[in-house]
Amino acid sequence: MATLFIYRMSDQLDLFLFDENGNLSIPRLTETMEQRISPNHNGLISGEGFTNITTFVYDGVHCLECFCTTESSLGYYYQARVDQGNVTAERVQHSYYSKSNVKLTSEGNLIIKFDWTSEEKAKSRVKEMIESIGIELDSFRITDGMLRYIQGQYHWTSAKIDKILKDGDKTKKVSYTIDPSDTNSRSLVDEEYRDHGNMCHLAFEMPFPYSYKHRDTPSLINVKLYREGGHRIVINEDEFGNNEDLNIFQLYLTNELLRIKNESDGM
Repeated sequence: MATLFIYRMSDQLDLFLFDENGNLSIPRLTETMEQRISPNHNGLISGEGFTNITTFVYDGVHCLECFCTTESSLGYYYQARVDQGNVTAERVQHSYYSKSNVKLTSEGNLIIKFDWTSEEKAKSRVKEMIESIGIELDSFRITDGMLRYIQGQYHWTSAKIDKILKDGDKTKKVSYTIDPSDTNSRSLVDEEYRDHGNMCHLAFEMPFPYSYKHRDTPSLINVKLYREGGHRIVINEDEFGNNEDLNIFQLYLTNELLRIKNESDGM
């Protein structure tokens, strides 16, 4: 499973990074990132920075993709030492470098992808490093209204509602699933509680945007949205037949979620 976090660039930007059309200049951004390449020793990452920087065009939009390496810690330990005949213990931090996949578009969208849950704690540091280039970022937030809008527009398979307030009912939160192959049946639990709390999780199927895809990539991709845990978006990388389809879907999903957020917030 891969976890995605979406950000939008704010108006507070370094003008050097813009082109004459008011879009983020991918060549200038690439040049800036190349000045902060991740150091490595015999292939082992030994510092923070960016690496494997590439550019491509998706649906007419210029994009940059790279890996961001950040320092993380497993905590402290006490290392025994002998100092002039005395045995002592030195408090040492156990640190390591983790990676995240980063995609930036000329339209101002940022996607940070983590392959493992344990890597997600580096999210704030990754955001700081990208902002240090001269970009200010606003987090994409999943809302109750947005989840309910998606539930009405797509085939959904599971949901969770919390903060339930219902007369005569002591239930505080409820999770429920439906058979993904049954598109006609109703969820009695959903009908019972959906108007009495806040939706905090929804799993649904998003159509793959194009017919020309790898034969092993399905037409419907499973997407999970979580308000809890920092507005997480989860997809299964194993569903995709190749990396090209995976990249296309991430960018398409980002555009769709931003559109849905704008429409649902305006309701």
